[in-house]
Amino acid sequence: MTEQDHDHKPAISRRKMLAMLGMAGAALSLGASVANGSSVIENVYGKKKKETFEADRYAASVDELRTVLPEYEGQQIYLAGYYANSPGAGGGILVSVEGEFVDNGGSVFQSGKPGWFWKRLGSQLALEDFGVISGDNVSAAVHNANRMAAAFQVTEYAVSATPKMTYVYDGDVIIKEAHTLDCRKAVFKGITGCIRVASAGCVVHSPVLDDSLRTDNRRAMLVEADHVQVVFAEFRGNGHQECCLEITGFNVSVCHSKLRDASYMILATSGRGTHISGNYFTGGNSKAVLNADKTVATTVPWGDAIKLSSDTNDLANENALGRHDNIITDNIFEDVYRDCVDMFTDGSRTIFSHNVIKNHHWNILDIKCIYRDDPVKGTSINPGRREEAVIATGNIIKNVDNPYASGESLFSVVHYKNQDSGGKVTDYTLGPNKVKIFGNLIDGVFGYVFRALDSFDVAYCDNEHYNLTNNAVYITAQSGTRHIDVDRNKFYYANGKDYWGNPVQVIRRTSANCSSGSVSYNKFVCYKKDGVRGAVAAVVMGNRMSANGNAGEGFDIVIDAARGTYLTCDGTEAHDCQTAVRVGQYGSAMGVRVSGTYAASCVQVVAVNTANTGKLIMVDNEGIDILGTAYSDVSAIASKVVRNNNVI
Repeated sequence: MTEQDHDHKPAISRRKMLAMLGMAGAALSLGASVANGSSVIENVYGKKKKETFEADRYAASVDELRTVLPEYEGQQIYLAGYYANSPGAGGGILVSVEGEFVDNGGSVFQSGKPGWFWKRLGSQLALEDFGVISGDNVSAAVHNANRMAAAFQVTEYAVSATPKMTYVYDGDVIIKEAHTLDCRKAVFKGITGCIRVASAGCVVHSPVLDDSLRTDNRRAMLVEADHVQVVFAEFRGNGHQECCLEITGFNVSVCHSKLRDASYMILATSGRGTHISGNYFTGGNSKAVLNADKTVATTVPWGDAIKLSSDTNDLANENALGRHDNIITDNIFEDVYRDCVDMFTDGSRTIFSHNVIKNHHWNILDIKCIYRDDPVKGTSINPGRREEAVIATGNIIKNVDNPYASGESLFSVVHYKNQDSGGKVTDYTLGPNKVKIFGNLIDGVFGYVFRALDSFDVAYCDNEHYNLTNNAVYITAQSGTRHIDVDRNKFYYANGKDYWGNPVQVIRRTSANCSSGSVSYNKFVCYKKDGVRGAVAAVVMGNRMSANGNAGEGFDIVIDAARGTYLTCDGTEAHDCQTAVRVGQYGSAMGVRVSGTYAASCVQVVAVNTANTGKLIMVDNEGIDILGTAYSDVSAIASKVVRNNNVI
């Protein structure tokens, strides 16, 4: 403006004057606060240059702002609030700009002059600056969904929620371009829809997703873009949600978050490279389950902490993307209703390490495939889509009460055999393979600890078990298992025969065999209750199985080479047991070698069932303080009997 124009400029209105005085008071207050609270920072980094605002225009609301005509470029205007009835929320200083801008309803607004816009100053904005209405106002929910999506598309500013504020929304909030969703522990209450993160590389920081108002049963958040990080989030499921967080993008990480009360707290369905670490999972869902006659429904606890799954409706597609390269580490699972991790299909190459699991009720790892032989209910999956290369190590597990009658276990390696879904086991080579479970500490379990069915190349090694009350390891072969190794574990029981008390059972079914497996160098201890021993430390059936170097104390039998061909039982050590090694108890046992047995304070060193045993080799077996003897005549069934003491 020229000096002449300045002289004829009308005096400032009373309304503008009051607004500017209010701004000046706020600036003085802020300055005093900074002076009192940031002296240390100022001494280190120096004083920050103060920003000064000299707004000479005023608008009570965004609606009024859009009618104001800028007088020159760079002119500043004070916006009292986004809406006239709520001054303060969404207000601030804006500056006039000319050019090719777009009114996005938050950082840039069309002015009353064509080609001119009002643009917010600064670099940080809040959701209220885009017209999002905070609080529990349900009537604003649809409006909020639209405005939240608009706010998080802006990349020129850092857009954040107001700390711990509540925002109600209804419908999908699609995030397409934001670099960061800075939620600052704000509470987002969805009625329907979810927050969909479709912006690759986006960091979602500290949202609280509250499902207490939700009327659908879907998810609170969907991550469908790649390389997204969800950190310090909190998901408050309401007990009937399908999932809290669904992941379909690649290389997504979920860290340092809290998740509770859903069918699947994290549901990862089609991406790869999911990283889940440092989170806390609890609760689950309540599900109505029909009885056998399908006449009565009973509500039972349900829900998995993590479900890794391909699209189960696309099993016929051999090219369908599966779950791959997952890392699940350093999490806490407490009082989760069902599985910690359910690998429904294609949960391959997964590491589950250094997690804490306590007060659990079902499987910890449920490693399985679907194999469907019923064309009406689905097509068999390609063998390449099974779970493989699963590692579970370094986990601490305390107090698990899994449903023993249902055959569930902490670590379950099986085919999926639910007849209602058409599942049927026909070939062990389609089962999970290359599964390694080692170095875990397990204290207090009722039910199976490890169960393998129809699989191969599976190792359960170097684990420690305390306060066991039931069968621990159960390996069966309905259609065959191969190379299942249970080695160097410690099993400690406290209850004798109050329960079953068979730590290891390797079972051969009538139609198939376990073969080429090992149950070796384990330690079995039963602290006898009322002087009653545990049952059998290890039952071994199959072909070319080895049970070497095991030690047992307080059991009726340490090694029961019950049935099979070419079993080796070398180096068994027994203390305070009934029998160190028993052979041929439950069927034909051909070519069994029992050697190097050492028994102290036992009744028998080796017990042989002559009716079921042939080609027996007994060498260098030794008993001290033996109370009785083995079968008195094995000459008809033995190939070699040499250097045995107190055996025959």
